[in-house]
Amino acid sequence: MSHENVELVRRVYEGWARGDFSDTGAYDPDIEFQMVDWPHQTRVSGIQQMSDTWRATLSAFHDFRAVPVEYLDCGSNVLVINQIEGSGKESGAPVSAETATVWTVENGRVVRLALYWDTDRAREAAGPAV
Repeated sequence: MSHENVELVRRVYEGWARGDFSDTGAYDPDIEFQMVDWPHQTRVSGIQQMSDTWRATLSAFHDFRAVPVEYLDCGSNVLVINQIEGSGKESGAPVSAETATVWTVENGRVVRLALYWDTDRAREAAGPAV
C-alpha cells in the first residue's frame, strides 16, 4: 500500500502546483494538521481548520511556493522534502528554506499532515524509508 500512499501525496502536490487547493477527497474529515516547529506552532483537527490555519499562514507571504524535491516512502508515512520560497508581505524579506512534511495515510486518506522546518526531525518522525 505504501507506493499508493506516495502517489496520493504526489497528486496533491501536483494540484497545489496548479493552484488547485479544492480537492479535499484525499483527506480524512478529521485530519490532524500540525505545524510542528514553525514560528507559530499549531495543531488543529478537521479539513476546515486545516484550511483556515494554512490560509492564515500563507497570508503573511507574497508568492509562497513549496516545491517537492524528494518523496520518501516510509510505510504509512510519506516524507516530502520541500524547497519553500516567498517573501514577507510586510518586510519584503525573501524566505527560502528546505523544509519537510510528514503525511500519514490510512485507508487511502491523509489522516495527519505535519509540517517541519527541521528536516532531520521530520525524518525521525516519518520513520525509516521502505
